[in-house]
Amino acid sequence: MALDSRIKNAKTLAKEAFGELKEIQTGKKPIIKTGQDFIDCHIGGLLPSDVIVLAAGSGVGKTKLLYDTLDLMLDTEVNTNADDIVSLEFSLEMKFLNRIIRDVHKKTGKKKSLILKDEFSEEEKEIVRRYYESLQDDRRFVCEDTITDKEFYEMSREFCKQNEEKHAVIISLDHLLLVLPDNKSLDRFETIANYVNQLRKEFKNVYFILLSQFNRLSFQNVADRSNEMVPKASMIYGSSHFEFLSSYIIGIMDPFKMGVTEFMKVNRERYEWLDNFMVEEDKKGKVAFDTVGNLFYFCLKARESDNPFKNLFIREMDLNADQKDIMNKEFKTPEMSLPKTPVFGDEQNPYKNVKPNFNTNDAFGIVEENSDDVPF
Repeated sequence: MALDSRIKNAKTLAKEAFGELKEIQTGKKPIIKTGQDFIDCHIGGLLPSDVIVLAAGSGVGKTKLLYDTLDLMLDTEVNTNADDIVSLEFSLEMKFLNRIIRDVHKKTGKKKSLILKDEFSEEEKEIVRRYYESLQDDRRFVCEDTITDKEFYEMSREFCKQNEEKHAVIISLDHLLLVLPDNKSLDRFETIANYVNQLRKEFKNVYFILLSQFNRLSFQNVADRSNEMVPKASMIYGSSHFEFLSSYIIGIMDPFKMGVTEFMKVNRERYEWLDNFMVEEDKKGKVAFDTVGNLFYFCLKARESDNPFKNLFIREMDLNADQKDIMNKEFKTPEMSLPKTPVFGDEQNPYKNVKPNFNTNDAFGIVEENSDDVPF
């Protein structure tokens, strides 16, 4: 009886793997760079079929990070063969209009409320025109409609089949919680994880970027200089299914938004590359990180790495001087003053002769030395 076709001899797999390595080494199929230091610092980029999980709390910036990463991966200055890369973007949370408003705000410096209210000036029109032209990209495909886990698989598989000859196919999903179950009796996260694994096994040129978020009860001990706030992979929705599947897990945090101005407590030497973000040492020589205007990126998992100790990166937010000034003032420690002793002027203190109507010694547990009631 013949073996199942899915069972291969080890020497066959070794030959295939070394063939892939040779293509990477010679540049025939170079690894894909993300343009993000917290990923590329490990081995220089992504290996075929790698899965990235991005997680954060609501409103911290995971969707923006996704768009920024896709823009970089499709930039020829990051990947020389980017013209041969295509993307399928399941944008289930944010509409394209939201993305345009954010991008125009960043490029023009104009407030979002004014972008919605006023027409563009001639100078702004030129900036927006160039931005609009950059969106005319035949390499990018977007689905904004609600989908089930089965539809995600079917649409992704068909897209991969049509682009099997491309250098790379990037599939992003924003985000996991918004995918509906085709079969309500099954765990949708487990189903999606199985579908992703099937696709990465079937197609050698596919890469995945999946968005999730931290559990709401993950950060209950919020305090300055507390290492209990450091995120863990287990805090992410669906982590039990995607942690083993992913090559990289990135957790994003905005401690300032949580009321913390000095984040973590570490040895300066441990994070020497982040020296510019450190505040003064405490009495034990430990330092913390300034949170005002900064986002924190934790690499919670890197399957392959030459620098496994590089697990934290900090970036300044895109804020103007006024916004930073407001943030600094918001948590500025007010000057404390002791309560003053009440002054009654020329009037006699009305409480001078008031006596307590109870024995103060009894009230405060004081025992007089000569008391006959001492039991010993």
